[in-house]
Amino acid sequence: RLTHRPSPAGDRDRPSCYTTPRDTTRRHLDAAAIRRLALLVRRQIGVPADTPAIALDDLIRETALVEINGRQVAVVWDLAHPVHDESGAPVFGLCDVDPDEPDCALVSINSAVTRGRADLALSTAAHELGHVLFDVPQALACNSTYRGVARDAASLHRAGRGAEARANEFMGALLVPPVALHTRLLAHARTEGLRLARGPHQGRPGSPILAAENPADVVSGVIAALAGDFGVSERFIAVRLARYGLVQEGVR
Repeated sequence: RLTHRPSPAGDRDRPSCYTTPRDTTRRHLDAAAIRRLALLVRRQIGVPADTPAIALDDLIRETALVEINGRQVAVVWDLAHPVHDESGAPVFGLCDVDPDEPDCALVSINSAVTRGRADLALSTAAHELGHVLFDVPQALACNSTYRGVARDAASLHRAGRGAEARANEFMGALLVPPVALHTRLLAHARTEGLRLARGPHQGRPGSPILAAENPADVVSGVIAALAGDFGVSERFIAVRLARYGLVQEGVR
């Protein structure tokens, strides 16, 4: 069960409080559970309903101190330096835990890679925050090291099982929630006169989805508009549309 206790308004010294499953390494968390936590975090950040995009500065400020399963964790964000893995290869981002730094998670976003790409910086930060919430607590409890690595843009869209896929699902639902994306998609589709269809999905209950029989260039324009709405890349939107079942097969 995921719960959330928001800090009092204006009290920036109080942590954002979350409860996550206490053992996320031995069992697979389904997408619905991950999305519920992402929605709680989104509410904690205070994203206005009419402004779906999360500002990177807000994300960092509101997650500088979190409480996970009753344990406070200071999140030290670094967005000012290049980041490399153990072999010296550049990577998009890292989440580190060191036993010599108790109750602390170090999150680094590669400035050299994300410079001029606010969407990449935001998505990488959201991915690494997923590691903080789901993977860091166990490392701290075991007094062990931990490192989560976002190696490249492609790694931010991989699905499946494991810690990286879980962080990706959290990232996607945090930045582009199913219902908010569905609502915006329908608004743009109707403005453009696109055809809609009925089908199973995970968005707004009772609403149609985008049909396959639509001009590709117009659909591309809608995806670009959605990317602007949420402050992410067009690829990010395309992945979310497919993951939530908001477009029929064949829509690209």
